[in-house]
Amino acid sequence: MNTELFGQLIPIPENIRQGAAKLKAINPATESRALAVWVVQRYLQRFDYDSDFHSSSAWNTVLQILTELADLEIFAQERSLGMVECIPIATDADTLEISEQAVTGEYIAYIAVEINPEHTWGNVVGFTPSLETKYPELSISRDDLLPAHQLVDLLQKAENLTDESLSAELREYLGELFFNDQHQAIVAQLERALLLETLEPLQIETAAQEIEALMAQSVPAEKQELVLIREDSENSDRGKLRDILKRLFQSLGKDL
Repeated sequence: MNTELFGQLIPIPENIRQGAAKLKAINPATESRALAVWVVQRYLQRFDYDSDFHSSSAWNTVLQILTELADLEIFAQERSLGMVECIPIATDADTLEISEQAVTGEYIAYIAVEINPEHTWGNVVGFTPSLETKYPELSISRDDLLPAHQLVDLLQKAENLTDESLSAELREYLGELFFNDQHQAIVAQLERALLLETLEPLQIETAAQEIEALMAQSVPAEKQELVLIREDSENSDRGKLRDILKRLFQSLGKDL
């Protein structure tokens, strides 16, 4: 084992291993999911982010009968930054496989976690941010995962985006009802654009397209064609969204 990897390993105490082992009766895969959640919580505690692994679906015996989820809500000073999904990945696995059940707007990241066969340590391998709204990719190449340390960058962006004064103009543009209903999904897509793109024009366009996709999803199927026609005839309105996002990202840049 190299020194760099050893520094990243998170020891799993015996009481946590015993608690997770009790979940095997429900489903053998439940044990590794539960451990992955605990490892992510412990990893993020190093950077002063809070969470409660007991509240995760992976540690809930009833929910594990119904779901395959290993969710974990992250907090900064009692302020929710969103949900992450903690996914066990084998050492020799080439891809991170995301459950269809975890494809919802509330997830800000999908985190790959290696756990050794003895369940004595875990390692946060990397992550991918929120998925595309219209065409979510559920199989992510291991080589395409972002490094674990960038999780802190993602959460710092989430902290800034929860500042209501920064998003006031976007809230007004989208409408109070839609903004409140889709708030977490909107924030997740803004984070995704900022994290994956380095050039401001690409960040703005990526975020705008994902927000437009969220808006389209909120419209009944029988009215989708009318929405597309309206979008084509109102390029100035679409330009307004991009102008708002530009100002939002520039304000974030000053705060970061």
